Amino acid sequence: MRPDVLAMHKFYQTPMGAAASQLIHRCLDPLWSNKSTPIYGLGYALPYLELEEANDGEARTGQNQFALMPAAQGVFHWPSLSASSTVLVDEYHLPIADSSLERMLVVHAVEHSDRPAHLFREIWRTLAPGGQVIVVAPNRRRTWSALDTTPFGHGQPYSRNQLSRLMADQMLPAERWDTALMVPPLFWPGTAKLMRGMESSLHSLGKNMGGVLVVSARKQVYGTLLETKAKPKAQPVFTGLPRDSVRRAHKRDE
Repeated sequence: MRPDVLAMHKFYQTPMGAAASQLIHRCLDPLWSNKSTPIYGLGYALPYLELEEANDGEARTGQNQFALMPAAQGVFHWPSLSASSTVLVDEYHLPIADSSLERMLVVHAVEHSDRPAHLFREIWRTLAPGGQVIVVAPNRRRTWSALDTTPFGHGQPYSRNQLSRLMADQMLPAERWDTALMVPPLFWPGTAKLMRGMESSLHSLGKNMGGVLVVSARKQVYGTLLETKAKPKAQPVFTGLPRDSVRRAHKRDE
């Protein structure tokens, strides 16, 4: 069952949700190769877009982040103090021109898709050649995907290989990857503080310990060679018997 927009908003307002968004954003920041272009967030990416906005500063507030929210999830006005930068969409038919985006962030979307290949092909369509997408998805090997007390415990989790193959099949080969949320989602007092304090030390033991996968890829456009038709081989054509053979045949008849 897909959490609605209010349930996810409520989670990110909790201390654990705030810590989770900060730790995931810590992985996102070094993966972006071009930080001057607008970010389009697909799924529920508002907490991460807000952190990007805070990094960008007031000069670009409300001008560099846009949220595309699937209809099955719901949408609400954001930012609260200015013109809305959110839109309700069909994630399989995004209202965006072909090859027009440089950056897309996908959070709480892939795991809820019943047609993930179609979703990635639509992302590929909207990205400009060489455009970058970063996907955040639950790691199926960790407890964040097993407990439904957070939004990451809903939908279809992925292993790194599964997600990478799925993206590569749609011409979005993974370039770099990381994980976040090393501490399990335990709703104990002080868990958020523990998450922040233990993240770096546990991450040093191995990337695969993270509860969510963070995968960066670029749109690939493969050219095709024009097929050249091979010249047909010359076929022998029967033109009759040689003249000498005809003369010999007439002499025999005589």
